[in-house]
Amino acid sequence: MAALRFGRGRKDKPKRKLLIGVRPLPTMVTLGNLLCGFGAIFLAMRSYAPPPGMSPAECLNLGGLLIFGGMIFDVMDGQVARWTKSTSKFGMEMDSLCDVVTFGLAPAVLVKGLIDLEKSRDIVFPLLDRYVYLLMAVYVCCAALRLARYNVESDTGHRDFFFGMPSPGAAGCVASLVVMLTVPSASPKQVILIDQLQDPQIRLIMLIFLPFLMLCLGILMVSRVHYAHLGDRLLRGKKSFMHILVLGLILVLIIMQHEFMLALAFNGYMLFGVLNELRFLLIPSSRPPEWDVRADQVPGEVKSSGSSGGVPKATVPAPEPPPAAQEVSAPPPATPPPAV
Repeated sequence: MAALRFGRGRKDKPKRKLLIGVRPLPTMVTLGNLLCGFGAIFLAMRSYAPPPGMSPAECLNLGGLLIFGGMIFDVMDGQVARWTKSTSKFGMEMDSLCDVVTFGLAPAVLVKGLIDLEKSRDIVFPLLDRYVYLLMAVYVCCAALRLARYNVESDTGHRDFFFGMPSPGAAGCVASLVVMLTVPSASPKQVILIDQLQDPQIRLIMLIFLPFLMLCLGILMVSRVHYAHLGDRLLRGKKSFMHILVLGLILVLIIMQHEFMLALAFNGYMLFGVLNELRFLLIPSSRPPEWDVRADQVPGEVKSSGSSGGVPKATVPAPEPPPAAQEVSAPPPATPPPAV
């Protein structure tokens, strides 16, 4: 009786699913991104008490490089999911959660560690800590908002551009400057501008600049500024031999002088998007037609106004025809009076 009372004897009772099934390979690649962000935060915290054999600057330098390692995993997880035909809503949400840690939280912790390291070297830093925390908090919140908005707008299918600066690009701007400022002065490799970066006045100016740069990057992430999708433009489809040669040359330069070239590439990408948007605002005729698609509009609902390069106009649905007028039946003819 008790089993029947609590429903234990029912055979048609559905089984509970405690956790949905996940694809192991793409999920492991995505978790690699998360672990890179965790390692960057851990090394930034260890810069206050570095392990034996490492200096505080080396901890911050390695932490900045781990953010770029997270970018590699971030690119790979989508490719692996498509190759294994295992794309899912779970993977997209998991990817955004990992990106918040690696590209939102970790750069802010690295910059705070760098500022505290320079303050320990008797550099007078004019900004109070509360203002620094405020600027970094804005960056972290904007990164989370940008990733959440991307998930909502991902069904629109825009592949040529992003609305707002991508969070990996914003994190690369910050992490590249941290890597550049933490190059050891006794490095065996000849680094570009290594002597100028050791100047206390230049280092102080860049330290003051970093929190405000993070504020600007946060605003750009949640803005409607169009940023080109470099992965699709540079790697997708057939390319000429000269294109591949230039890409190979840039890759060699980044490997040989990553301390300087990473900062130049990521901050140049940030400035290029802003200047490009200003150019299209001042000269509307040069604006690409596909850039006028709204974020909540499915591609294909916008028609170009012609081949003149003008601003495309959204198709206006045809007005509905007015309801048919009700037919009023004519009164039946009156019957003639009978003849007398």
